[in-house]
Amino acid sequence: MKNLWQKFDRSFLRGQKLSKVLVVMITIWLFQATSLVGLSLNTSWRLEELGMAINEAGSLRKRVFYMVLVTKTPGAEQQFVHEQRQFEAILGHLRQLHEAGFVNGWRHRQLRAQVGKVEAQLQDFLNDREAYLQGRLGDAAFLAQAQKFTAVIDQLVLLIEQDNTHNIQLLRWLQALLLVMAVVSAIVSLVLLHHLVIVPLLRLNQGISQIGKGYFDTRLQLGTANEFGQVADGFNLMAAKLYEVYDTLENRVAEQTQAVVKRNRELAVLYAMTSLFQEQHDLSVLVQVFMHKMKAFSGADACVVQLRNRHSHMLEVAGSDGLTEEQVDRFRDYRCDGGHCAQLLQSGQAVMHQQLVIHAANDGCCQMRQALPFCLTFAVKSVEDEIGMLHLFAQVPFTLSEENQRLISTVCSQFGIAIESMRLNELDKQMAILEERNLMAQGLHDSIAQSLSFMNMQVQVLEKALSEQKEQQAAQTLDFIHEGIQQCYDDVRELLSNFRVRLVSEGLISSLQGVMKRFEQQTDIAVDWLVEGDVYEVESDVQLQVVFIVQEALSNVRKHAQADTVRVRLVYMADRLNLWIEDNGVGFAENTLVLKEQQGHVGIHIMKERAGKINGQLRIFARAECGACVELMVPRQYIHTQE
Repeated sequence: MKNLWQKFDRSFLRGQKLSKVLVVMITIWLFQATSLVGLSLNTSWRLEELGMAINEAGSLRKRVFYMVLVTKTPGAEQQFVHEQRQFEAILGHLRQLHEAGFVNGWRHRQLRAQVGKVEAQLQDFLNDREAYLQGRLGDAAFLAQAQKFTAVIDQLVLLIEQDNTHNIQLLRWLQALLLVMAVVSAIVSLVLLHHLVIVPLLRLNQGISQIGKGYFDTRLQLGTANEFGQVADGFNLMAAKLYEVYDTLENRVAEQTQAVVKRNRELAVLYAMTSLFQEQHDLSVLVQVFMHKMKAFSGADACVVQLRNRHSHMLEVAGSDGLTEEQVDRFRDYRCDGGHCAQLLQSGQAVMHQQLVIHAANDGCCQMRQALPFCLTFAVKSVEDEIGMLHLFAQVPFTLSEENQRLISTVCSQFGIAIESMRLNELDKQMAILEERNLMAQGLHDSIAQSLSFMNMQVQVLEKALSEQKEQQAAQTLDFIHEGIQQCYDDVRELLSNFRVRLVSEGLISSLQGVMKRFEQQTDIAVDWLVEGDVYEVESDVQLQVVFIVQEALSNVRKHAQADTVRVRLVYMADRLNLWIEDNGVGFAENTLVLKEQQGHVGIHIMKERAGKINGQLRIFARAECGACVELMVPRQYIHTQE
């Protein structure tokens, strides 16, 4: 059966697409079914027409006897004429029957001939009626002629009935053929559905089940070129790919595992070096750890790190690992400004299996080449600036994959950035020290230096008074010197107290409370302290500058205000931080502050400078009633609040 179906597929279907085969077969079936149904309808219509003709032809006999009866009835001439006209009309209709209504043309011709006989017999019947009415023909003879007339009509009816019988038989055959066609169509549809759809689907399902069980060598052989054949080819291709993948799965898993292990090793090195660079180390420690990691990762026998001197721009040995002191000294003396290493430093690329290029004019590294002839060099960069080199030495040729070379280059770049960061941190520390020294110098100049200058002048006045023996003036001058010394002593204590200030962990309020407590202890001046608003913490730098401004303001109160009460008010607002330091002292004139700034008064300059560092605004003004006020405003966006 399978071979038979394959022969049918090759001979009849010819490997056509399933959709095309179905369309063609449905079209053929529809044409045949439509044809049979049309023939059946045509036959039924002919039967209807012939049935009406039989009824009309049969009615002719009745009309003959009716005309005989009317003839014998006196005064019924009008009825006879009517029946005659009806008779002739029926004959005319029978003569006009179409030939297509008959099974064959021969019977139709017989019908027309018989109609002619009936017409001729009608004429004879009319003649006999005239003779009967004139008395030339008796009743028996007239009835005999009428019976002869009906016999001719019976022949006409018989012809129509015979053709009708044949049409009935044809209709039955067509109905039987339709039934057979329906049965055959159902059987053929089931067979085609089974072989074209169900069997391929079952085989595909079986193949999928086999693949699901792990039998990747399963193949489908449908032997057709239709859509299911294409699906089978795709299934076979998929199964072959799966078999290939499954067959090499262990090798691929091993390769991927090795790649993952290698990648993890690289990431571990990168993570370790990143963590190292983020920590604060001394430069020598950082270089030693970096060389140890790079030597272990690359498999080199020794390594050397050279860094450029920031002043001379010469390469200097920052550290070595795996070399003797003698080799390091020789390497330190070696300068290859135009040689191989200098080119690597400019390009930042690594070269595998490359020996050091030793020129005749620069053969100080010959001993190095003899001991460790193979070298791999990487540039140490900081962003875009090349600040040094990493040399990896080996006694035998060694290689690094492109991934490892890129990793070492990345680590070298991070190493360079870390070195530059350390150098910048050192510069920041130096700048901070210089800045604080400048502030200390300004504080000393504004307090102790002025006091010492005043005492120097008083000493000169004292010497002059003693030389002129002006005892009263000398005593008065000596009192001034004592007051100046006490003032200088107080200034020194205040400066020492200010230099020792530390920001406590509780925040700005606690720091200010400590400053005000020291001020009260030094001056015996009461401080009215008030905090308003919802308290929030501020950045440590902002906190430090605010504390120094308060210290300087309180120092000015002690020196110049002659006050007995100081009020400090700190207000936490939604958009800014406000601070007021007010006293009830003597105050100052409107132009006094302008003159002091023009004269270079250090205290006022320091406070404004500190306010500018935190993007704040400082205002110093005399109060309307008495005393002075220092107002500081810092916008919220520069405070960096931590809710």
